[in-house]
Amino acid sequence: MQQRIELAPNCSLDPAAALRYFLSICGLSLLVALTCALRGFWPVLPFWALEMLALGLALKVALQRRFDKQTLLVTDDLVSLVTRSRRGETKEEFARHWAKVRLRNSHTRPHTSRLTIESRGRAMEVGAFLTEDERRKLASRLRAIVGGMNESPPLEFDSTLGDSLR
Repeated sequence: MQQRIELAPNCSLDPAAALRYFLSICGLSLLVALTCALRGFWPVLPFWALEMLALGLALKVALQRRFDKQTLLVTDDLVSLVTRSRRGETKEEFARHWAKVRLRNSHTRPHTSRLTIESRGRAMEVGAFLTEDERRKLASRLRAIVGGMNESPPLEFDSTLGDSLR
């Protein structure tokens, strides 16, 4: 028996919508910048260009996140984590009997917690793109599936948890 959990960031913005948004913001802000430039405040134009460059880069980074995915597969013997992104794919496997799920709270307020699966000195972060509430729910679910160190609970499917987080 096995449990499979698919994780993906919430990226509802598609490239066409991002382009429309970017062009509309560029157009509206260019009208304001040109109005200022015509009144003698010409230094506004380079700052407009820098702002639009920053917005374009932020949209590009946000759109690239839609390719990030993590798959957790828990079998009787192994906990396997496959992380896929535009940079490639990595796979980590841990012996389920020795694996431990840890949710580390941040010491500073604006930072989020980190969810890791650890075993024998190795650790892999899970769900870095999840919200804090989603990360806590996933940690609870993984603790029930994986168990603690030296503990391997039976893998029974719990229909209340569903097959994936999203």
